[in-house]
Amino acid sequence: MKRVGFIGLGLMGGPMAANIARAGYPLTVYNRTASKTEPLRELGARVAASPKEAAEYSDVVVTMLSEGRAVEQVVFAQDGLLAGARAGLVIIDMSTIAPDETRSIAARLSPHQVKMLDAPVMGSTGPAAAGTLGIMVGGEEEVFQAQRDLLGVMGKDLYYLGSQGSGAQMKLSMNLLVAAQLASLCEAMVMASKAGLDLAQAGQIIASSGIASNLISRKVANIVKQDYTPAFALKHIHKDLGLIVRTAESVGAAIPVTSLIHQLYTAAREQGHGEEDSAALFYLLAEMAGLKL
Repeated sequence: MKRVGFIGLGLMGGPMAANIARAGYPLTVYNRTASKTEPLRELGARVAASPKEAAEYSDVVVTMLSEGRAVEQVVFAQDGLLAGARAGLVIIDMSTIAPDETRSIAARLSPHQVKMLDAPVMGSTGPAAAGTLGIMVGGEEEVFQAQRDLLGVMGKDLYYLGSQGSGAQMKLSMNLLVAAQLASLCEAMVMASKAGLDLAQAGQIIASSGIASNLISRKVANIVKQDYTPAFALKHIHKDLGLIVRTAESVGAAIPVTSLIHQLYTAAREQGHGEEDSAALFYLLAEMAGLKL
């Protein structure tokens, strides 16, 4: 069975790595905050002292990190993955980064005979724990087919989209929709509450309507309870919106609504809500409306 490395054990990466361990793959993990490796150690994983060491014990390494700069650091630093890689190593980056970033990383790896897939995910912490994420993949199809077994441990729906960067591009389109749904939900509930309607009842109606999605139903509960324990932190959707705006400009796509939503999330982050769930945009809009919570 192939040996797997996993770098990045946050809210998403931790449960994804746990599913790999439970599936019986020999697993080596690394995380900058070492305490996050302990649950994986208890599942039998080897804990590496660096990404380099993780690569030395692996045939394929999964990365699940916060941004493109973090992926580049993990791969190319002096003690990074490339320093410990052998020819034939496969890196599966499941982070949300820009298509041009993933193409650049893959191009720099190619002379070393290290292959890369960009394979960002659809779904939050619940599907990550259940192993039912959607996974959108770009890169060489032969490499994708060789890694279907491993990807299938983490996700239920696997989509091969084409050349390097295709998965990253589709992820940005999906997160554009996430941001738009969240912003419209927060505006709708602020307007209802400001007009004197009961917030819980308004949320119940929205969640049971034909326009509700799984996302809307989950975030209605956050807003009604004013519980913004992060499943998808506001700082991360703000980062993704920046990537979306930049990438849309590079491909010549007009996204004026999303550009405005990006400005709203920028304001919400600056208001101090970056570490809270992305639905905490409600706070900013409520303040703008003069709504007392």
